[in-house]
Amino acid sequence: MVKKTFNPADFRLKQEKKLNQGRKPGFIFDVCLDDETLTRVHTNANTACVLDYLEGNQYLGLMYPSQLCTCVVCNTLLFKLLNLPTMWAFEPLTGMYVYYFAPICESDFNRLKSLENEGILNVYNCYRLVFNKYQMPKFCSNWGEFKLSILPQLTPKILESIEETTKKVMDSNGAFFEINKLKPLYNIPLALSQKLGKTVLSINTHILLEHLLQFMTHSSAVIDNTYTDAYLVNYAQFCKGLTFQGKHKRKDVVIDETLKELQNNAIIDDFEVVDDNLVFESDLITKHIKQRIRRNMGYYAQLPSTKQAPIIATFINYLYWIINCPSKFTHLTIALDTLLAQLGVQRLLEEHRLSEIAKLLNLLRRYGVEYGLLHMPANAEEITSTDVKYLLANRTELHKYIVINNPQNGKEKK
Repeated sequence: MVKKTFNPADFRLKQEKKLNQGRKPGFIFDVCLDDETLTRVHTNANTACVLDYLEGNQYLGLMYPSQLCTCVVCNTLLFKLLNLPTMWAFEPLTGMYVYYFAPICESDFNRLKSLENEGILNVYNCYRLVFNKYQMPKFCSNWGEFKLSILPQLTPKILESIEETTKKVMDSNGAFFEINKLKPLYNIPLALSQKLGKTVLSINTHILLEHLLQFMTHSSAVIDNTYTDAYLVNYAQFCKGLTFQGKHKRKDVVIDETLKELQNNAIIDDFEVVDDNLVFESDLITKHIKQRIRRNMGYYAQLPSTKQAPIIATFINYLYWIINCPSKFTHLTIALDTLLAQLGVQRLLEEHRLSEIAKLLNLLRRYGVEYGLLHMPANAEEITSTDVKYLLANRTELHKYIVINNPQNGKEKK
């Protein structure tokens, strides 16, 4: 790929178009010093003047409406939750969004002002958006269709929505919270699938993890996951949705055990029950929760109620990762001894229990086929101890016995 040479003239032209676009509804530009008080050095500047000043790093540009309007300034989360029917601009230097409405009466303005919270919501009659040479304002797609003189009204219904949504965000105290009614599906990030494919967990832990992922998928983290914080789940509701295997322990005891297993394997970082809420953190999942690889709840329901279920689940997770990975693997290149180590059964190899390894491979292959992740090789027969001996001597041949379904071009990393 040939790298394009930076052209200052083309870059300036793009900046001119951006600023001229900002003027269309009736906005004005000033220039100020990059100091604590944003000292004004040029008011109502034309586009060329603004860009000339911005060549100097000590200057910033200001964009503001030429007439009074109600400016609702909010962070990314609140902006996307509100989705208000009016024009908006994004301020790159603060990461805040500005909604513009026609002026409202004093009582409604004061009602909005009472909701103000730094970093979440602020309200102005005239907000000056700040930018520099490399971080220019961004505008809504229909920006040019609006004019300040005929901005939409901030109706009582919209005002109530702002009030309710802002309070919900503030009440979360920075934690991720539920924003949509839970549906029987969840996002399963590839990074998590990869880890699960090398980590043997109990089936009850898989069941609980699915419910955590379901909540995370329907939480505010899918709107803004630029920070890693705790998730806040109503503990009683969370317990109600869980059905574990085995009935010899109380549900709360199983929940505690499974959460500890997830924590011990660095899938979640911390958890506790506080004021009837389950509070947990997961840096691994939060970083990738927006990745839209969807899976239905109850994914592990087909697994047998046996001691081998956790091993099968790990194998299924491994196959799931391979098939969904962007590297587009064509076949397994993992060696049999490496696979056994991943599944936590290398002892079978150390004890030369080749017939048991063969039985396990047949079991894994059968469930891989049932899950639609594998298909049986042509003229397939039961894997025997002789095959195991062959695979241990020929470490690249496992793909002939365990065949990925719908393979695509590429190679799996060892």
